[in-house]
Amino acid sequence: MKTRYIGIDVGKRRCQACAMDEHGSIVDEFKFENSFEGLSYLIGKVKPGPAKAVVESTGNLWLRIYEALESEGVEVKLANLFKTKAIASARIKTDKLSARILVHLLRADLIAECYVSSKETRKVNALLRQRASLTRIQTMVKNQVHSLLDKYGLKSDWSDIFGLHGMEWLRSLQLDPVDRCILDTHLRHL
Repeated sequence: MKTRYIGIDVGKRRCQACAMDEHGSIVDEFKFENSFEGLSYLIGKVKPGPAKAVVESTGNLWLRIYEALESEGVEVKLANLFKTKAIASARIKTDKLSARILVHLLRADLIAECYVSSKETRKVNALLRQRASLTRIQTMVKNQVHSLLDKYGLKSDWSDIFGLHGMEWLRSLQLDPVDRCILDTHLRHL
C-alpha cells in the first residue's frame, strides 16, 4: 500500500487537512472540528493504509491531534512555523493553502520540526509547570502581604510570618476594614 501524506492546519475550533499521494497529487481536502468528534472523523479519513502527517504548531491546540494520530500508528511531525518560511512568508494566508504547503513540505521531507517529548515526559513537565506557576503565585501573594505590613510599619517578632505563629499574628492585626479584607483574602489564598 502506498503512503499518504497529510498536512493539517490547526485552528481553535476547526482544522483544515490536505491529503496527498506519493506523486504529489491531492487526493482529499477536508475540514474537521478540533474536538473529540472531529478527531474521530480525522482518524477515519487517515486510517486506510500507511500515512505520514504534519501538524501545525499552534499553542497547545496541536497536542490532541498529534496524540490521536500517533496512537493510530501514523508517523507525525510537528511543524515549527517560525522556521517553515514558506508558510510564514506566504502572501495569501488561508487554512487551505497552509495545509497544502505543509503537506508538500512533508512529502519533500523539508519540515522544520519542533521537538516533541514523550507522553510521559509531557505529563511530568505539565506537573512541573503547574508547581512553578503556584510557586510564583505564592511568592506574589507573600510580597503583597509584606507590602501591606510595610504600609502600616508593622514588623513581626516571628522569623517566618507565614509559619504557625506568624499566621496567628497576621490574623490578629487590627487594620482598616478594607486592608483587613485584603489581608484575609491573601491569607486564604496562601
